[in-house]
Amino acid sequence: MFSIYLLGFIFYAPWRRKCISCACDDYPGQYQPVGETDTEDTDDGEYSSRNSLSESIYVPAKIPSASERESCSDSEKCKSPIQGNHVKFNHLMEVKHLEDTDEAQIARMNYAAALRAKFLSKVKRGNLTLPQVIRISFIFTAIFFLGNVAYQEALAVAEVAVVNILSSTSGIFTLILAAMFPADPIDKMTLSKFLAVLVSFGGVVLVTLGAEDSDPEKLVTSDNVVSGAMWSLLGAFCYALYLVFLKKSVGPEGQLSVPMFFGFVGLFSFSLLWPGMVALHYLSIEKFQLPDKYPAIVLVINGLIGTVISELLWLWGCMATTSLIGTMSLSLTLPLSILVDIIFRKAHYSWLFYVGVGPVFLAFIIVAYLSHRNPKNDPVWTCVKKCFCCCCRKKKKECRNEQEIPLTQFNHDSET
Repeated sequence: MFSIYLLGFIFYAPWRRKCISCACDDYPGQYQPVGETDTEDTDDGEYSSRNSLSESIYVPAKIPSASERESCSDSEKCKSPIQGNHVKFNHLMEVKHLEDTDEAQIARMNYAAALRAKFLSKVKRGNLTLPQVIRISFIFTAIFFLGNVAYQEALAVAEVAVVNILSSTSGIFTLILAAMFPADPIDKMTLSKFLAVLVSFGGVVLVTLGAEDSDPEKLVTSDNVVSGAMWSLLGAFCYALYLVFLKKSVGPEGQLSVPMFFGFVGLFSFSLLWPGMVALHYLSIEKFQLPDKYPAIVLVINGLIGTVISELLWLWGCMATTSLIGTMSLSLTLPLSILVDIIFRKAHYSWLFYVGVGPVFLAFIIVAYLSHRNPKNDPVWTCVKKCFCCCCRKKKKECRNEQEIPLTQFNHDSET
């Protein structure tokens, strides 16, 4: 169903331009009159002199001396409209050089070449090209598909509580992978982020146990708990791997067209993974049959709202913020869905649910705050260092007080 987004190549003009092989016919503003200014790219006509020129350098000016001017005053070669006797020259001249930057190279070009260079530099720093989006979609189709299959398999063989608890470990996987392969300096692991992820995990555990009607001891003694736990951990790891490396592939300055990315993910899933359905059918692992009318309608509605639209909004948020915030937002779906049950279905849950909702939301807010500040300023680590320093100072003072012997006592001991 993700292939629906590929209709953008029919109805959306910027996507159609990406398909044109000759980019020379596709530069915006190429056919503008020379007198018009491109308000989108330049603020004013002095951008090259402000941003591309180096600082001023003053060097001695080559000015002929008075004797040289007198000697060549009668010569025809030295004649000029402005006579040297009436002009006062400065002994220093100001020199500026064009720096070796993209703006400086554009400033040296003519008008048409400068428009092409501006467009190419915008494409390079901004939206990814069509071949780049296709390549990224092809690589991440398998990871995205495996993560979804693992989650569905976990729900099929294990309790919902076990799946929800273990799926929330994707925040820990994301924190570790983002620290190992950072796409931005703010992805650095800090003690505050780690504690916030643990708080969120603990809140998910309380929410899940509070929402379950079964006995918690039954969850541990279930026959399928091992396979369900393995599928849940695999799905959580695939989601973290998919998100972290997608951010890494796009880069901090790149802008991925998320609808186009999902469109090609759907195309590759439909065209490359359908042989798996045939293999499962003939191996009698899962028989293929067409659904009835009502299940088909439910599948289509759930696919459009629960997958096509929700995944698009979620990945948009991840690209706009960080991979850790995107992963932590998935933990909010569990308490929010149960809150909807409480409001509309008048369901009743134990006190563990209400205790666990607070840490889940609080951890998400803390991670969102920490992800938009300097990772060197870690509040928890700063408090730990201050407490450690205070303890060290107290111990040093106690050691000094024990080592110092009063002078009167020393004299009394010596006399005795």
